[in-house]
Amino acid sequence: MMVRRYRSTHSIRIAVIALSLTAVCSPVAFSQETKKEAHLSCTSSDAALLCAPAAANKEIPESQGPQAADLPDMPKPQDPSNPSNSSPSRQDQNSALLFLPVKSPRSPSSVDKFTIYVHQTFGPPAVILPAFTAGMGMANPRNHYPREWKDGPGAFGRLYGDTLAMATSQRTARFLTGVALHEDPRYVRSTSKNPLVRTMHAVAFTFIDKTDSGRNTIALSNFAGAAAGGFVGSAYLPHGFNDLTHAQQRMAFQFTSIAIQNIAAEFQPQWAPLVRKLRINKILPEWWVPHRDR
Repeated sequence: MMVRRYRSTHSIRIAVIALSLTAVCSPVAFSQETKKEAHLSCTSSDAALLCAPAAANKEIPESQGPQAADLPDMPKPQDPSNPSNSSPSRQDQNSALLFLPVKSPRSPSSVDKFTIYVHQTFGPPAVILPAFTAGMGMANPRNHYPREWKDGPGAFGRLYGDTLAMATSQRTARFLTGVALHEDPRYVRSTSKNPLVRTMHAVAFTFIDKTDSGRNTIALSNFAGAAAGGFVGSAYLPHGFNDLTHAQQRMAFQFTSIAIQNIAAEFQPQWAPLVRKLRINKILPEWWVPHRDR
């Protein structure tokens, strides 16, 4: 009797322990079986609706890839003081006043050089600025100038024509010499931030410039342009002002004007905002204002 009671008690304990282990292990087994069944059901074509949520969860990170690929790349910051960031013949809208081309990575072609020549020689500034010079010449005439060069509309026309002839001769000679000797007519800005160093660099660039391939060379085009602008007056200036001495003085003046243009190109990032505020580029004809590369 005692043996049976002991055996029954022992069996009950074993049954309780077995039920407890079954209760603990059944959730794990059930979850594993559920995952297995879900995987099997997803692989079959008859359970597409049941797999839709799981497939949607997997497609969310994958769908971001093509969408991100369709988006445009973030623009990279550019340093406006670095000329290499500019396009080959790109010019700021603010440079429309004097059209001062700045060096870019691409070598200029003959067409590029001709475009620069046309804008500088026949643009509105080339026609308007000599009128101010002629007016200043009449307001403060030179000593020993004949009367027809000092008073009246005829004097204004002569002074205006003289200034226009000097500038046109200088630019034409620079263009022809630059094309023949493969000189780059564009200016190369200094990498320094010191104003004095930048000014000295601009003046030195009047005598030493760049070839089309980027090498330093003697600025023979500047010498030829200064000589042409200085000696052209010998053909029409009044007696006493058409000699060699005055021609050399005018030649030195032409060199000074080229150096001033280089200084203006060097500090163009500083004075260009003033041109934008004055809206000078809106006053000039649209064909004159430099455009970006196509």
